[in-house]
Amino acid sequence: MLFRTSKSFQIIFKCLNHLEHFYVLKRINWCHNRYACTGKKLSKSSKYEIKNKPLKCIRKSIHSRLKLNEHCFVNDLANADSIATHLCEDWKDGYVFEINPGPGNLSRAILKLGVPHLRVFEKNEEFFPLLMDISKEYSNFEVIEDDFFSLPSLERAADYTSKNGWNNFFHNIPQLFWKDGVPFRIFSIIYSKKSIKFLRYLLAALSNQATIFSYGRCELFFLLPQLEYSYLTAEPKENFAMYRWSTVLYKIFFEIKFLNKFTPDIISPTPPISSKKMKNGHYFYFVRLTPRLDLFSSLVNDNKLQDFYFFIKHNLVRRSGLVIPVMEGWVPLCGPRLIKEGMNVYTRFGDLSPEQLLMLFNQFSSWPEYEESVFQLSMKKFQMRRSSVLFDDDESS
Repeated sequence: MLFRTSKSFQIIFKCLNHLEHFYVLKRINWCHNRYACTGKKLSKSSKYEIKNKPLKCIRKSIHSRLKLNEHCFVNDLANADSIATHLCEDWKDGYVFEINPGPGNLSRAILKLGVPHLRVFEKNEEFFPLLMDISKEYSNFEVIEDDFFSLPSLERAADYTSKNGWNNFFHNIPQLFWKDGVPFRIFSIIYSKKSIKFLRYLLAALSNQATIFSYGRCELFFLLPQLEYSYLTAEPKENFAMYRWSTVLYKIFFEIKFLNKFTPDIISPTPPISSKKMKNGHYFYFVRLTPRLDLFSSLVNDNKLQDFYFFIKHNLVRRSGLVIPVMEGWVPLCGPRLIKEGMNVYTRFGDLSPEQLLMLFNQFSSWPEYEESVFQLSMKKFQMRRSSVLFDDDESS
């Protein structure tokens, strides 16, 4: 019996191993097809080479190839004009930042509309000659040879005076008071994992008015994939599965305006999207996020915006968490107060709208027990952990 069992396990293990090899081969073929549009030549690996290569090395090779393609740019000239029109609307003075312009199709469209200053951030050396040609034509065009998505690491670095550091990104940008207008506008395509993490990072930066928001109420223009747009617009009752902590913070922190939608072929490299998704209508959504004017004045009680950020992120990671038991863990016997506000023992955090969650926090933070509650200790631990790592483990969720 023992022999039969061990033999069965051996057969199962071999099957799993074959499946893993099959999956790796599919991923490599996908990489070759995906990078074909960039003009780069990738060496073809034969099945014999793959079979005799350790899986660990193959996975590492795939990861490095995918990493090359983590930044996208606008490749369609007609749609570049459409995006540029929105970016430059009612923008007579100030800077526009473009992240990862690639060959500069959108950059040229923006410059033709007469924007006063265009600063682009590009780290791919292949595009430098094309961008330098544009800079010769336009004196108001500036190229920063760095990755704008590296801002989180710069924020945590001890030295901000390095050659490609903080000062290089924001030199000549005026620091405005929150109610004094918009210092600059930013455009980026949000598609890679790194860019989505950066988008989540901006929520944390806004809560303490750091990095880009230390210069004022800058406007964000993003081209979002359908999944990220679903997170942005989800409602607890209509789309509970897409309703996340980031959804709540987007809606509380920003005024969100939908501008347009485009098919995936607007960008390069074109994302690999299944034919089924294409039939169902897969788009990239162009949106504008404007930080709320009253964000640091009257929106959150006593300007406890960092507390509110932690409150939402902590409780909405698990949307099915029950409100009253969690709140009583922080402030014992507070249940009757919440019941008076219309909640019951079955109310989940994921059932509450962003406005209801804001009201709940404002009520909670006004209680006399708030400053000495366990919540404060949990928040301090969270902030210490956050200061020691680049991103949280669940930053992209």
